[in-house]
Amino acid sequence: MKIIDYRTTKFVIVPRSLVEDTALTPRDKCVYMSLCLYANNDTKAARPSVATIASKSGCGRSSVFESLRRLEDGGYIKRESRSNGAGKQLTNYYYLLDV
Repeated sequence: MKIIDYRTTKFVIVPRSLVEDTALTPRDKCVYMSLCLYANNDTKAARPSVATIASKSGCGRSSVFESLRRLEDGGYIKRESRSNGAGKQLTNYYYLLDV
């Protein structure tokens, strides 16, 4: 048996409340973990594209949008829209919230 040394292996930490939240689907939890992959350790902000989240979580784009809405409604994340000066939509900021 090989023991994983988490000091040298990249990993994500998710709140226990998220794992135990029966209102969230397994897909919602995978989307949250995908956001964790890109979150800054200090600011807890991430800005992956929906396509990237879909790829990492194994979900379709529409499923990602549904999961992001449920995560936001549940108080796990906050979304912040971004655009350039010309009004073009950029990737959103997603903030992981303390729960």
